[in-house]
Amino acid sequence: MESKKIIVPVDFTTASGKAIALAMVIAKRAHCSITIFHVLNNDSPLKRKTEPSEVEDKLQALADKVGNEGINCQTVIANGNIFDEIPAIANQPENFMLVIGTHGVHGIKQILLGADILNIVRQISIPCMIVQEDFVYEKLNPIVFPVGAHSGFRQLIDATAMMARLFDAEVHIYSVSRVGEQMSDKIKQNILLAEQVFDEKSITYKRVKDDSTIVSVGYAKQTIQYANSVGAGMIAIMSVKSAEHYYFAQADKENMINNPYNIPVMCLNGIENS
Repeated sequence: MESKKIIVPVDFTTASGKAIALAMVIAKRAHCSITIFHVLNNDSPLKRKTEPSEVEDKLQALADKVGNEGINCQTVIANGNIFDEIPAIANQPENFMLVIGTHGVHGIKQILLGADILNIVRQISIPCMIVQEDFVYEKLNPIVFPVGAHSGFRQLIDATAMMARLFDAEVHIYSVSRVGEQMSDKIKQNILLAEQVFDEKSITYKRVKDDSTIVSVGYAKQTIQYANSVGAGMIAIMSVKSAEHYYFAQADKENMINNPYNIPVMCLNGIENS
């Protein structure tokens, strides 16, 4: 992966600092470079007060810290709207992952809250790692992998296998069983596909089928509870909604991203970058 890059959008807050820190951990294992960038939104009164030279200096200071760890780091300043510019930069062919910090449900820092980040990452074809501002890196093992009824699920399987290999992590293929509910054929197919791919790639995994213990419309709360109980280092999900769980999927995904245990969430939209 020497020619590949990890992309990190920053707003010079604690959350983006945590994103850079995790990007450095991944870059060292994947032997890739990092590009950190800031979007100047000229429509914002706050951004109009920010001199480009000030942004350049701040970006360079961050790049120097990354460089001091032996990682090649570039900086980019873009002008425009974050919802347009972040996907445009991330979808360039030399990039293999985006790492982005979120401020959760409180406070607005360049609008990067959980719901807004979902709107961004759904436009991005590479894996997107979402990091909360209170995240402290210890390990990315095990990886909790809740299975959905998505088409394009193979891409999430492959990305999860890549992370499992980089971090020598065990993958927990996870689902929740409710009384009176039958698992759909599509979810069964995606579980079998995940097992097949992980076997082919020699990824350590186990199948976990929990009985429902939490009263909730969706599955996020129980998935998060399980992830915390096993000390998960990462959760892997699809960023887009499946037709099967369309009506509660948005709330479920926001709950995952804003989980109270600050577990990073990797997501994919399942659409190949053309």
